[in-house]
Amino acid sequence: MAFSINTNNASMEALASLRTTNAALTTAENQISTGKKITSASDDPAIYAISQTMNSQISALSGVTTGLQVSSQIVSMAQTQATATSTLLSSLSSALTEGQTQGLDAATMNETISKTLDQIDANANGATFKGVNLLSGAVGNGVSSTTATSAQDVNGTLFSQTGFNATAAGLGLSGLTVGQAGLDVSVGTGGLAAGDSLKLQTATVASASGTAQDIANSYTFKVATAPGDTGEAALATAINAAAAGSGFTLAFNATKIGGTPTVTLAAGFTSTSSVDSNGMTNMVITKTATGTSQTLSYGPDSNGNMTVSVSTGSDQNGNITAKSTFVEVATKATDSASSTVNKLESAIQNQGFGVSKDSSTGDLQIAGGNLDASNGAAISVASNAGATATVGSGSTYALLAVNAAITGINKISSSLGSSANELTGLQSTVSSLSDALTSGVGALTDADLSAESAKLTSLQTKQQLAIQSLSIANSQSSSLLSLFR
Repeated sequence: MAFSINTNNASMEALASLRTTNAALTTAENQISTGKKITSASDDPAIYAISQTMNSQISALSGVTTGLQVSSQIVSMAQTQATATSTLLSSLSSALTEGQTQGLDAATMNETISKTLDQIDANANGATFKGVNLLSGAVGNGVSSTTATSAQDVNGTLFSQTGFNATAAGLGLSGLTVGQAGLDVSVGTGGLAAGDSLKLQTATVASASGTAQDIANSYTFKVATAPGDTGEAALATAINAAAAGSGFTLAFNATKIGGTPTVTLAAGFTSTSSVDSNGMTNMVITKTATGTSQTLSYGPDSNGNMTVSVSTGSDQNGNITAKSTFVEVATKATDSASSTVNKLESAIQNQGFGVSKDSSTGDLQIAGGNLDASNGAAISVASNAGATATVGSGSTYALLAVNAAITGINKISSSLGSSANELTGLQSTVSSLSDALTSGVGALTDADLSAESAKLTSLQTKQQLAIQSLSIANSQSSSLLSLFR
């Protein structure tokens, strides 16, 4: 073998081996110090890209979790306040019942009622978290929204809980006294026929003093026995008359009583629609030229009666202050007289009024819902000339109103409870998905530290041997000097 001082092949081979060992040793030390086998695209481009995508999903899920936690807190606060209101109303109901049996002083009872209503308002208006209140029924006074909304997944699908009006007025108790006025409706023995109607209104309609929490609302309950009959046709006509100039016409589905109505927009009007937690479609119809808008809400009540509301007034914050509500009472021509009255009773109750039916006469007592009892003359039962409406008053009507409010707050609590359970489930799902993604990223990018530890020992040994080998190879050139002595 030739010896050269210009080229030392052994040294070069030893140096190459040392460089390779040092590179491997650096990689092993990095994996041990970071715990990762993939830290940059140069380590493995494909795996790095996949892991980065998964990490971005984990970050997005963290934001989703935060949003769900906020919504959960909003719903929880509303639940707490609604429960407190339910307790107050139960106590008030007991007090009124006791007053009826023991003849308690009216002034004392009215003071109890007044304080209870004040506390109910405090409960509703105090259920605000981060500007969202699900019980106030209106924006303003520190409330920026009455709907809790948050993303429930990384695709932007939304969880939404529409708010309620759980103030005293919202529960139909505005102006409640122990001598509460109510309406006695006698429908006689003939029952109800298509086109028969009952009209009610809140006290704020006559005074034109509706507010966001005490809306001036007129109600028309119209009996329909078949699609397109006189009741349904008259109801559609009344709705379109109330909405005159609002840019739409409404017609009921011609194949089913209570079917989803068809809404046709006029030229120059646009609309946006959303469905709230009560199943109502809320269509905001805007006149393009002026930017003014009106809300049309429609959907079935709990008995399947199609309900349509047209807003006719609003305040500076955009809260509805006046509206007209129309309810199609779906009956059958074959229903008994008692059955048709029962269906009317249910339809009235679903609008927040307290209704009691005399089982022997079929007569109805109506109170609550901020009812203006003086509106009794508006009743019309054309098929039954014996129909009458008279005004009554007393603690019986007060108790009827309070019991209707208890039903209302219990419905609110039930809806909030369902949303709370849904939010708990969503948070659990998001947490599980985040954990699964984190485990997946770990499987792709985490280093096996036990293997790396063993490799480190081996590489350190190889490094020492490579250094020794390079030292020997480098000494070969100096040994050539002995040939020239």
